[in-house]
Amino acid sequence: MNSPIWDALADWELNSDFDSPNTGRIQAAFDAQHPRYLIYKGHQGKRILYHFTRMVAAEPDKLRLHTKRIYLSIACYDSEALEGAFADFLLVLGKKGATLRKRLFEQAKSVMTPEVQKVIKRAIEEDNLEGLSKLSTKHSVLINGRFQPASLHG
Repeated sequence: MNSPIWDALADWELNSDFDSPNTGRIQAAFDAQHPRYLIYKGHQGKRILYHFTRMVAAEPDKLRLHTKRIYLSIACYDSEALEGAFADFLLVLGKKGATLRKRLFEQAKSVMTPEVQKVIKRAIEEDNLEGLSKLSTKHSVLINGRFQPASLHG
């Protein structure tokens, strides 16, 4: 099986103490599978961000996953993860959702570096995704081979 829960359980023995370091990984996997809230408040943010990144890779068309991933990146104050999450989000939306793109950008830009802000702002304002090729692909799951618009090849 290929799911975040099985990944979290892979190194955990059933007879282990529930207070072990792996318990947090397992809880984060369960929280990621069934998110109740759009904005996460808790101490497992980085772990849940990891799970949401994997979930976006598996189901790139689910807008809620992208939005949750962006909010988790902001909550963790992880500018690199946010750069990848926002690039993936814009690739999936394309020219749709102008209001949502602008609103999320306004909420996220304080975590972005000035260079990334310029690239993303331009992509949103001009409805042109070609500039996204200037972003780091380290944390993008869609640019790294699973999905890429023809205009970004090259």
